Amino acid sequence: MGMEIQKDIFYDIQACWKGTATDEETERVRQWIEEDECNRLEYERLTRVYYRLNYALAWDTVDMEGVKSRFMRNLKTKTKRYVWVYTLGGVAAACLLFFAITIWLNSHERQEPLSLNLAQTIGGHSSAMLILHDGQRVKLSADSSFSLELKGTLLKGKKGAGLSYEVTDRMDQQEDIEYNTLVVPRGGEYFLTLSDGTKVWLNSETELSYPVRFTGLQREVRVKGEAFFEVNRDTLHPFIVHTSQLTTRVLGTSFNVMAYDGESSTEVTLVSGEVEVANQKEKCVLKPGWQAMTSSVSGKIEERKVNLSVYVSWKEGLFDFNEMSLEELVVKLGRWYDVDFFFANAKAKKVKFTGAIKRSNSLRFMLDFVEKTSDVYFKVNGNVIQVYEK
Repeated sequence: MGMEIQKDIFYDIQACWKGTATDEETERVRQWIEEDECNRLEYERLTRVYYRLNYALAWDTVDMEGVKSRFMRNLKTKTKRYVWVYTLGGVAAACLLFFAITIWLNSHERQEPLSLNLAQTIGGHSSAMLILHDGQRVKLSADSSFSLELKGTLLKGKKGAGLSYEVTDRMDQQEDIEYNTLVVPRGGEYFLTLSDGTKVWLNSETELSYPVRFTGLQREVRVKGEAFFEVNRDTLHPFIVHTSQLTTRVLGTSFNVMAYDGESSTEVTLVSGEVEVANQKEKCVLKPGWQAMTSSVSGKIEERKVNLSVYVSWKEGLFDFNEMSLEELVVKLGRWYDVDFFFANAKAKKVKFTGAIKRSNSLRFMLDFVEKTSDVYFKVNGNVIQVYEK
């Protein structure tokens, strides 16, 4: 392979990883992988190793010219050493080059191909059902555009910007508070801005109940599922998030709440500020980078320091898994793509997976990626995806 072709491959691989590759670029990468065993091994190993580093170094900080020259030298000499060291801004930092794109390898063939509908399934459509205080239902999508007057509050649906509530006049403290409920289905997501300016991102299969405007001394909402909050600061009116197991009290901060029905635990993960998390037995105060988790069995609140990206990257359109069991992973995929998984044998549930991948990718892309970077494979039976250990 000539030097110019090697340069093209280097840029093609980056384009594939960023999701900007054309069909021609993707095909060139596929052919390059297949034409030489060394290419395949280097590509596969670097991909595996990167995702086990869990963002040891941001891609944008790497000296790309240095990486490119080393990449081509490695291909030329067919070296089997894959650890490269860079000096960034005078600070020595070790990192492994990675290429996060679909692995087009044929090391394992699915026993039955994905059906066309399943293969093309894309998760994360901006969709939800808004239930007004009188029971009226409004179906929402990314293109929804409307406005409604709701007792001194203007509700707006803006194309591409979700919902927003704007206070238009003063409200008598004795008036009844009207509540709305936003329900996001499996395979959906949605965004809204509450009347106090608080921003809320709702993940798949999530329900949020909230007043159309906040009155009184506290701002209270209730969530089932997963939501990320950026709370508008108001020291006189604490913001309180209720779930079935925990109550989270804040003044102004950003945090993630995961409280799905049927799951064994509820988690509150703090990104910035400070929050108090409590249940009927105990309470704790979290600092940024910490998580409070409670079990539905014991009711005990456990605090632990976590990698924030694993718990909040969904808001930025990314799946980030860190030594996650396949049993837990497929629950998340099931919600996102609105599909069902079934484990053919219990042992496969314990297989661990570490990786990061865009949530905008198709189901086929996701399953291929999991297959090539872990010890499982998938077989389709109707609309159920069966999981097997290799």
